[in-house]
Formats: sequence, structure tokens, C-alpha cells
Amino acid sequence: MNNLMIKCYVATRLRMAEFGKDSRGVTAIEYALIAVAMATLLALILGNQDSGFLGALNKTFTAISDAITGVTLGASKGS
Repeated sequence: MNNLMIKCYVATRLRMAEFGKDSRGVTAIEYALIAVAMATLLALILGNQDSGFLGALNKTFTAISDAITGVTLGASKGS
């Protein structure tokens, strides 16, 4: 019985030492933190649909769409 306990203790200590040296999970956590930081930064820079870069882009595309619609409707009325 004593020999079995010693074997279990040694095996547990070896597994704990290997677990402490394993850095694969740390790299995944670092990448996750970088992704969260980038998403937050992009959200702050781009803003929502009504302001910021996305708002300006939305207004520009709306103006282009209105201009195209005006030209196509004007051309069909003249025909």
C-alpha cells in the first residue's frame, strides 16, 4: 500500500511540473486579449452607424445612391 501511494505521489508531482512548464495555453490567452483590445479599439474609432467613420461612410453612400437614383429617374422621365 505504501509503495502505491509513493508511485501516485511521484506521478502527481511529475504531472504538476509538466503542467507548470506548458505555455501553450498562455499563448492562446495572450492572443485572446489582443483580439479584445483590437475589437475595442475598432469600436471606438469607427463609432456607430450615426457618427464617426461609419456615419460619414453611410452618409457618403446615401448621397451617391440618391445621385444615381436622381439621374436614372430623370433619364426615364425624359424618355
